[in-house]
Amino acid sequence: MEDLVRFLKERLDRDEAVARACAGAPWTVGAGGVVRVASDEAAGRTDWERLGFVARAENASYAEHIARMDPQRVLGAVAAHRTVIERFEKLSLKGGDSPELALLSTLLRTFAAQYAHHPAYRPDWAR
Repeated sequence: MEDLVRFLKERLDRDEAVARACAGAPWTVGAGGVVRVASDEAAGRTDWERLGFVARAENASYAEHIARMDPQRVLGAVAAHRTVIERFEKLSLKGGDSPELALLSTLLRTFAAQYAHHPAYRPDWAR
């Protein structure tokens, strides 16, 4: 499990870095499939206002999907996953087996599955 935890931490670090590089700004969909930094959230935040335009999508569904995966959402998911990892590590240090440790192990394997396309992902983690 140490390899799995290390793998997850590395992916989460990268996810966080990319989201922060986008100023951690929330996104919204505008006319014509244009995804922009949400203006109500950006008010007074010069680091967000300078970003403005994020992407232009081919259709409304694509635009909504892009906007829903905004940096704030990614940062929230990263924090949630790290909380689970920290709990797993704390229980693992105590040793032994417990229903909670088994559940957390399953959760970590499930988290890793979203990175199955990554070259460092190991298929045996799916079990």
